[in-house]
Amino acid sequence: MLHFRMDMPPYLMAFYGSMMIVVVWLLRSFLKNHLPKPVFPLLWGLVLIRLLVPFSLSSPISAPVPEWPLQHSSSAAVYISDLAEDAVTPGTGASDAVTYSFAETSDRLTPNWQFAVIILFGLGTAITAGVLFIKKLRYSRKLKNSLLVEHNQGINMILRDMGMGHILVFTNDEIASPLVCGILNPRIYLPLGINFQKTQLLGHILTHEIMRIKRRDNWMKIVMLLALRLDWYNPLVWFMSKCLSSDLEAACDAAVLRRIDDDERKDYAASLLSMAITGNRSTLLYSAFSKTEVERRIKSILNYQKTTAFILALSVVLVMSSTVVFATGGQAPFSAYLSSYCSSTSSRWGVKAGLARDIALGEDAGQRADNAIFDVLDADTTNDPETIADQVKAALAKEFKVEKGAFLLAVDLCLMEEEVLQEYAKQGITKGQDGFYLYKGEAVRTYEDEMLGSVQTRPDGSVDIAVNRDRLGQIISMTVLKQGDEVFERRSKEIERSRRFNTSVSYSFDGTQENAPLVEQDTVVEAGTKFLGKQ
Repeated sequence: MLHFRMDMPPYLMAFYGSMMIVVVWLLRSFLKNHLPKPVFPLLWGLVLIRLLVPFSLSSPISAPVPEWPLQHSSSAAVYISDLAEDAVTPGTGASDAVTYSFAETSDRLTPNWQFAVIILFGLGTAITAGVLFIKKLRYSRKLKNSLLVEHNQGINMILRDMGMGHILVFTNDEIASPLVCGILNPRIYLPLGINFQKTQLLGHILTHEIMRIKRRDNWMKIVMLLALRLDWYNPLVWFMSKCLSSDLEAACDAAVLRRIDDDERKDYAASLLSMAITGNRSTLLYSAFSKTEVERRIKSILNYQKTTAFILALSVVLVMSSTVVFATGGQAPFSAYLSSYCSSTSSRWGVKAGLARDIALGEDAGQRADNAIFDVLDADTTNDPETIADQVKAALAKEFKVEKGAFLLAVDLCLMEEEVLQEYAKQGITKGQDGFYLYKGEAVRTYEDEMLGSVQTRPDGSVDIAVNRDRLGQIISMTVLKQGDEVFERRSKEIERSRRFNTSVSYSFDGTQENAPLVEQDTVVEAGTKFLGKQ
């Protein structure tokens, strides 16, 4: 199932476009001498579409949306008050009272920064457009002094033979090389010093220029200029403009070579050399011979071979496959939310489903997803999270008529409090009246059940414990550190030092120190088990 939208954010257009530039450049580097010359202008055209058109086409091969500071995202720091002040006293029947307060911090740009970015982008766009416009204006002024070539039988015959008799040809004493200028009404301009008596040279020049017109090279360059104006900050786009100009010339040469005899190649190469302009003048504003490309183009002309059926078929496959990958490889930001957190008395596991790509799922998608998940959980007899995940994906794929890979699942151990306490009792873990765990009657300072997502800490205690479970959620062992153990004492010193510096330190149970978020001094944290009131 494909989902088409026209809301791709500009930063993602630039990101995906940049990735495409790199891919096309790699293909160009390895296959340039083996594929027909028009292939790469076509691929650059696909890149320009990605850079300029805000479409998003989601497919099974779409890449995940990258996280960027410009996206609306936030992270929260959790501060928990000291249980010594907030916990309910024993005997009141309201144990486990912990007060939570949330201080949200945001990664998104503040309004001032957003305004500054918009201003900077606008200035860069305006300056780039202004510079390009001034260059174009200056060159247009030079061409205004051109003289129309009339009653030249040689030129008129060449134009008519190529079906372009309506094209006007001018001469100009301020240009050094033939060029084509104009979009809706293209015109050919020849340097005044050209020898019109050399019919072969004149034929090569006009054939080349007419091929530029027929291939709409100037249209492609106008689109490239628009991309440069909008993506002026991106060096890859400027690099692409250079490659595009070179590939357009190579494709034009190949079009000319298909019209002339093999014996005439050397003469065409000589004509190319004689008409090449001096210097490294940009050719994006018009289509002209370029001296910087002459050596490469002459080698290509002399080594030119007609395209075989196999190479032509390979080229078609490359362009078509590139079109599919480029069009559907990226997607715009979307809501990944799909289902509620679903749990059942028939299973030890809870499931929440989300979307891996942008899909139109129809009405009541959330309720339909919940029903599909509950059907799997109620019928499950394995209590195997991997089996449950595969069955849930299959059920969702059947319900929404998409591939299983379109869904992301979180499958977590989900037990009632009574079930947890019964399991813990077999391991010697009980809960005191104050809500803190005891291990064989000793106060637990740090407790962790990673698979259950449960953690409890307090400043004092003589035991640190970690509950270890297998892939099916069954307790298989306990990691116990008691007061007097080397690791326990080292952790105690770190905890004391962290209190003095108003920080928090967490540990894995092999004694390795890890960083943790800043928490208030002498805090008590309990992230309880997932008591969801199973349905």
